[in-house]
Amino acid sequence: MKICFFRHSLLSRGGDKMVVEYANHLANQGHDVTIATNVLDTVFDVKAKIHRISSIRSKAMTILKAVMFADNYDVVIADIVMMVLFLSVKNTGRLLCFAQDYDESYYKSPLMRLLIRAAYFYCFRILRIPAIPVSEVLGQLLRKRFKADVHVVANGVDTEVFYPEQEYMSLKAGRPVVLVFGRSDYRKGFDIAIKVLSQFKTEIDAGAIEVWSVGEDISTPFRMRRFGFVTPDRLRKILSVSDAMLYPSRHEGLPLFVLEAVACGCPVVTTEAVNILTNGVDAVVCPIQDVECLTKGLKSVLSSAEFKSSLIANGFRTVKRYALSESKRLFEKQLLGLFRVLK
Repeated sequence: MKICFFRHSLLSRGGDKMVVEYANHLANQGHDVTIATNVLDTVFDVKAKIHRISSIRSKAMTILKAVMFADNYDVVIADIVMMVLFLSVKNTGRLLCFAQDYDESYYKSPLMRLLIRAAYFYCFRILRIPAIPVSEVLGQLLRKRFKADVHVVANGVDTEVFYPEQEYMSLKAGRPVVLVFGRSDYRKGFDIAIKVLSQFKTEIDAGAIEVWSVGEDISTPFRMRRFGFVTPDRLRKILSVSDAMLYPSRHEGLPLFVLEAVACGCPVVTTEAVNILTNGVDAVVCPIQDVECLTKGLKSVLSSAEFKSSLIANGFRTVKRYALSESKRLFEKQLLGLFRVLK
């Protein structure tokens, strides 16, 4: 099968990682796989072919190329619904939405949210473009709201890459470490993380607690060690020695970063947007935007070795339900099944 993943950018986020994992797997299985992208800046090892869409790196050019895209592929895959819409001009019947989140959640503007919802309605209800969502919760939302043709394949974590490792223990200098994910994307809740960590500012300024971040370099009102975007091997080492990961997301599909943290034995303090974890069992799970709950939960993890150990042990059991090898197998199975039927 000749397959194209079409994107504006291929970077170093969780969504990019899943695209690379699936593209690499499909290529290894003998399929002809291309990732067509306009911006390429990733730490991930890409084994599929890369096609640069244009020498002009703007989103406007990507949209124009998507509308005109009519190359000879058996299936064209996009993971943003607006990109699915643009590609539908010349690719109806061979188009798949790899739904990694509900895109309406990206925006605060009512007008933009209405536009995105209209795109979902047109693509799923009118054109009947099939979707592979990354979680059952997301799949149920798309079925209920748009009567979408969904075939869920849950994200998975590679436990041969993500497991507890102690190499970076010396970086802590005996201090507890809170890890955060630096993302300016509103739905990821970095602004909420700042509000929570500000409750610990005295301890942070005194050096009693360290804050580390991976991802974007975003300014904060306290000291923070910024690692930037890192390779999976380095991320494993950072996660493994972190005493807690603060992840106050407002909306998620199925967060790969959370699974990787749990697989490395890093307790997670998060929100109900992360619907794969259970409060008090394998994580601290608070209502969305509840700064008081998140602060209390983070204090509990940092102050109670018994509670922390319990979360870690239960987290290892949770991770076993999300094996990347199974995700890759199911993704290929759904892809082959869908497009044999559509043809």
